[in-house]
Amino acid sequence: MPGQGLAAFFAPESVAVVGASRDPSKVGGSVLANLRAAGFPGRIVPINPHATSVQGLPAVGSLLEADEPVDLAIIAVPAPAVLPALKECVAKGVGGAVVISAGFREGAEEGRAREDALRAWLAGQPIRILGPNCLGWIRPSRRLNATFAPGMPLPGTIGFVSHSGALATAILDWSRDRRLGFSLFASLGNQVDLDESALLEATAEDPETRVVVLYLEGVADGGHFRRALAETAARKPVVLLKTGRTVEGARAVSSHTGALAGSDRVFDAVVREAGAVRVGSIEALFDLARGLASQSLPRGRRLVIVTNGGGLGIVATDAARAAGLDVGPLTSETRARLQAVLPATASLTNPIDLVGDADALRYASAIQALGPASETDLLLVLLTAQAATDAVGIARAILGATRDWSLPVVTAFVGGARVAAGRHALEEREVPCYGFPEPAVAVLAGLAAIADGRRRARPAAGIQAPPPAGAAALVHGLSVPGRRSLGLDELTPLLSLYGVVVAPTLRAATPEEAARVAAALGGLVALKIVSPDVSHKTDVSGVRLRLPPGQVARAAAEMETAVRRARPDARLDGFAVQSMAPAGPELLVGVVRDAQFGPLVTVGFGGIYVEVLGDIAVRLAPIAPADADRMLDELRMAPVLRGVRGEPAVDCNAIVRVIVDLGRLAVDWPEISEIELNPLRVTATGTLALDARATVTGSSGPFHLADPDPGRRARTVGA
Repeated sequence: MPGQGLAAFFAPESVAVVGASRDPSKVGGSVLANLRAAGFPGRIVPINPHATSVQGLPAVGSLLEADEPVDLAIIAVPAPAVLPALKECVAKGVGGAVVISAGFREGAEEGRAREDALRAWLAGQPIRILGPNCLGWIRPSRRLNATFAPGMPLPGTIGFVSHSGALATAILDWSRDRRLGFSLFASLGNQVDLDESALLEATAEDPETRVVVLYLEGVADGGHFRRALAETAARKPVVLLKTGRTVEGARAVSSHTGALAGSDRVFDAVVREAGAVRVGSIEALFDLARGLASQSLPRGRRLVIVTNGGGLGIVATDAARAAGLDVGPLTSETRARLQAVLPATASLTNPIDLVGDADALRYASAIQALGPASETDLLLVLLTAQAATDAVGIARAILGATRDWSLPVVTAFVGGARVAAGRHALEEREVPCYGFPEPAVAVLAGLAAIADGRRRARPAAGIQAPPPAGAAALVHGLSVPGRRSLGLDELTPLLSLYGVVVAPTLRAATPEEAARVAAALGGLVALKIVSPDVSHKTDVSGVRLRLPPGQVARAAAEMETAVRRARPDARLDGFAVQSMAPAGPELLVGVVRDAQFGPLVTVGFGGIYVEVLGDIAVRLAPIAPADADRMLDELRMAPVLRGVRGEPAVDCNAIVRVIVDLGRLAVDWPEISEIELNPLRVTATGTLALDARATVTGSSGPFHLADPDPGRRARTVGA
């Protein structure tokens, strides 16, 4: 049975409606009417202290007066009466309750206090609760509609969990027109108990659920969600739509890394790590769900397109390439088979253009000639209505020709009434059919992404080694009261313990001392202002490069004047002098600590343009070397690292070690809320950190990536 203690929701034999009304227009009345209209086969017990019969069913005044056990209670009473009703549920031995009642933290202060009291009481109670302030729960295979939304979805294999009751109501209505079936349909409401993570775990165990679909506005517990998503996505496809892409987290942004790695990137990293897929619209959410519910996962990304219109084929090809699918040429053997069955006017490239007069036989012959060809992982069949097009006949031809295929097949019949019957014939036989090529391609790309996620199961980072000897003393020294920002000088000993090679740096208190230090170093030098209050030195003219020693004193004096003019409030602690490093690309490697999900490691092309380029990859720490290597491949400028236009490749293994080691440092020491190497100079022989900064919060103790107790109660929903 899915979920710990959730049998009452998935397979109840008896349901009580607390607050059942004789008036179906009221919430308690509509819930009871929906239960009856859906044909729930178990016992229904209306609870109404003012009636002995409600909507033709015998009623009792209190749950405690029911003479038989009750598995699930649906509570639709005024908010002040909810907690007393739940206490009766516990006394009666009810296993679960759907609390539809509003009037909790979504309202005024009184409601928030009421919800706090409910949460406090719930701790340790044996009952599981969905809500309050939720649409409710539907289990179509059990004909259980525990909501106040009219109508019942078809039974199916999609498990849908939503933070929004209004959206869920709209999807219910929309799904009936499209004959979309569900294994469960849940609106979470205020989540005093059951949250998105608990429902993820339940759907993973549910034999009726093939695809899990989530609409989220936040997560209640980052560690629990991260673990539940990974465990569920390893067993069945998970597709998510999360709103709030443009809203950053509440962290103070004092570094390039903090500015780049907003809360939305953290969520993307969690989804990627789990092997799930995040989409950007409600339409895409259910388009992909339909595809996943009916089609197998592909073995690769090679797409073959069959069409009766060249324009449609071009549109689909462009969309496929943009989505990362491979629309490559066909083998000579496949072209020969196609040539034998197609007219001379047909195109034997990919897309395969059957031309406008293509009939059902031509579609069937072309698809049969393809067979599950060795160069095909995905098939897209397109149709646009021509004068003599028989959409139903072509749909049947597609169904017959692909009957024994194990490859995913998706279609797009473009047009209105003239292709509607054909589209319906395909969907009746569970071949997804869309109105235009682009959503069909997006579904195929989603199938490929889920398959990639399965194959790309996140490499284990291994058992976290203990911190290096001496690291604790260094971190303790950095975490002194009143100190928040750290620079390269303070961080160098700690970074060196974690294997990061840092450019030798000498400090000078005055311009004259900086000149003497430069003369001692010899050759060209880099001069940088030292200030705990200046995050981005170049913004205030705080960096000068390739200076001969004789120009250092004057440059340092000018720099001090410029910085004081730009930032009169900043503390200036002198200058840093470095020998000029070998030439090579500059990267940023940094860590910020997300309040819910923990340390997030960012790598990208660094220097002064890092925020302009925005070319970064992110992962949650700790990171395995294989995953760190993938981060480099995700960068748009990755070819620069691998060697391009005669330039030598850099030592990517050295970059991987820095990414892994900085992630390890962040996991070891939660006191360090942000740390950034920028720039990290990379060459053919290694890496060299030219500058570093960190923010210390003063917290202590080991950082836990996930709560070890998967059954702990949900907290409030956050961004």
